[in-house]
Amino acid sequence: MNNIKIKDKYYKETEYLLYNYKMFEISIENLKQEIKNLEKEDGLTGIDYRHEKTSQTYEFKSITEDTALAVSEKTHYLQTSIERMQNKIDAINRALEGLTETEKEIIEKRYFEGKPWFKVAYEVAYNERWCKELRRRAISKIAIGLHGDTALLRHDNRDKA
Repeated sequence: MNNIKIKDKYYKETEYLLYNYKMFEISIENLKQEIKNLEKEDGLTGIDYRHEKTSQTYEFKSITEDTALAVSEKTHYLQTSIERMQNKIDAINRALEGLTETEKEIIEKRYFEGKPWFKVAYEVAYNERWCKELRRRAISKIAIGLHGDTALLRHDNRDKA
């Protein structure tokens, strides 16, 4: 398991997701608050027909209807964004379950808490070099957890023989 080679783009994407994990959580909370605000201040008022144009079918479109539709569409968009980010967070959490305790601790301290390497090393009682190696291994495992075997770099020279 130590010699796992991950495609560079999957390694970088995994590292990006880890660095932004906390911001995804914050964004979800902000989007939930925005939905609450939309529900409170939906902008709906009484219908004033004086300025409405009618067609030959006497149909009209009111500002109230337009506002309600816009609020509904925005709420749906925000809920979809929340679900997408929550799915990323859930996938990362599941992938973290496959790490050793030390690997998980290093990832959390470095990426989630933003600690410098010397503090991470001190807190897990290893030197910085070994912590960075454990981090590399952990990110490789997480990348496989997130992307499956498509993240693996294959060196198949057997086909050429």
